[in-house]
Amino acid sequence: MVTSLVLEKPREYMNVDYDGLWKKLIYELFEEFLLFFAAHLYEEVDFLKKPEFLQQELFREIIQEKKGKQVADQVVKVFLKNGGEKWIFIHIEIQGDPDPDFSKRMFRYYYRIFDKYDRDVIAIALLTDASNYFRPNMYQRSSFGTTLTYQYNIYKFQDQDEEQLLRSKNPFGLAVLAGKYANEAKRDTEKRYRFKREIIQSVLQHKNYPPEERRLYVSALIYFIDYLLQIPEELTKKLRREIIISEEAKEMLYLDRNNLPLSWSEWEKTVKEEGREEGIEKKQREIAKKMLQEGYSIQEIVKVTELSEAEVRKL
Repeated sequence: MVTSLVLEKPREYMNVDYDGLWKKLIYELFEEFLLFFAAHLYEEVDFLKKPEFLQQELFREIIQEKKGKQVADQVVKVFLKNGGEKWIFIHIEIQGDPDPDFSKRMFRYYYRIFDKYDRDVIAIALLTDASNYFRPNMYQRSSFGTTLTYQYNIYKFQDQDEEQLLRSKNPFGLAVLAGKYANEAKRDTEKRYRFKREIIQSVLQHKNYPPEERRLYVSALIYFIDYLLQIPEELTKKLRREIIISEEAKEMLYLDRNNLPLSWSEWEKTVKEEGREEGIEKKQREIAKKMLQEGYSIQEIVKVTELSEAEVRKL
């Protein structure tokens, strides 16, 4: 049974760049991010003017406590319908234990940005930990009549209802659910496999996404979920056999050149190892045609499909 593989050394295959995963998803789906986590601000933003993701170098010296912590930080400048602008500081505290100094760190981020750039900052803290009581949304100091109160926005993954996340028309509903699952199955490979199968199936069969955005949502979420919920190769193969993928979804997964599902190397292995069945040439040619339509190079198609260069050129 595959259960015997539930890993004696689970971290051998888990090298998850949580910071990069969240930043990538926020960058690709920023409008959806803002609508999901800050709907009141979303209504004021003029999205005809492209948001600016400020370079990390601008505030590297400001966010000094990050070293050694699993966090993701973004600072995004948005333009308002009234002609103004706002800076949004997004801080994601990833799967850590509750930190008693969290509010102080959030205040330090704020006053350092304000001091250096003279900008008001809208702060949003996303808390992915599994604690039921850790909800820091305020930092206070008081001394002999001098009082400071700093309050910021928080979103607690643990508080969210799974059914509502599954039904959400916003792709960050399933992203949050994946974050919850990653925390719950941190040390249980078989559980992580079940969660991964369930949530990928939910992405592929989701009925509430706008048709014009569905392709983007599916490709971005599949990439995010695949790397967030890593499983051993044996369970990956099992997942491929068990999951039900519609023809529409297959096309979306094949053709997104930047976000190939389950990573380019794993996809390449799948074509080579699992594709040697009856009808392989037909399947390879179908994939090759679709990749040609999307502008892949002949060399990339040859590498993935194992067709000859001459066969690809004929197509």
